[in-house]
Amino acid sequence: MLRQPLASPVTAQGLRRSLALPRGRSMSLTEGRVRIDGGEDARALAARLAWELPDEVRVELYDEGIVIAGEPSPAHETAVRDLAEQLAPFALSRQWAVRRGPTVLMPRGPAYVRCDLAYARAGPAWPGEVLLGSDLALAVEVAADPDAADDRGLKRAFYATAGASCYLLVDLPLRQATLFDIPCDGDYQQRVTAPLGEPLQLPDGPVLKTPIPD
Repeated sequence: MLRQPLASPVTAQGLRRSLALPRGRSMSLTEGRVRIDGGEDARALAARLAWELPDEVRVELYDEGIVIAGEPSPAHETAVRDLAEQLAPFALSRQWAVRRGPTVLMPRGPAYVRCDLAYARAGPAWPGEVLLGSDLALAVEVAADPDAADDRGLKRAFYATAGASCYLLVDLPLRQATLFDIPCDGDYQQRVTAPLGEPLQLPDGPVLKTPIPD
């Protein structure tokens, strides 16, 4: 579906210019991401896009809507590495399976997202880099310009609905980190926020040193 090669780094704007969709499918560029009306064939179309696009380009499916993010920024990747290093000893002590950039599935229905860091409780292994949202003890996302809005809204609702116990959002543009806890009715009932650079306590876990963006 690429009508021309993608320039590096891959951006949402570049994807918008380069993608040629099947007839009858609409595409827009809003809040820093490409959004596609997938229709009844959304799952098949999303799978084809994920196959054809570079792995750094994240293809996600929300019901019949497909959302594609461009390549992550250096600030985003630095923050993810910092969080992974801090959480590694705690995850090991709990025997959690740690995945970087896995596909997280909704227990029911076709929706799925790509998660920056996922920590799954011990249990039956899923093939490859695929996890059920209900198996997650903790989902971690780093929101960075130009496409931070989905991490604050769409993904928070996804993880709560999917049953992830906690959702940690490190928001670089807003310079704050928020831990969402107790999923119920499509959202989290409890939240704790700290400015970046200040400590943030995880439930029954370590005190995180939240990253400070450059």
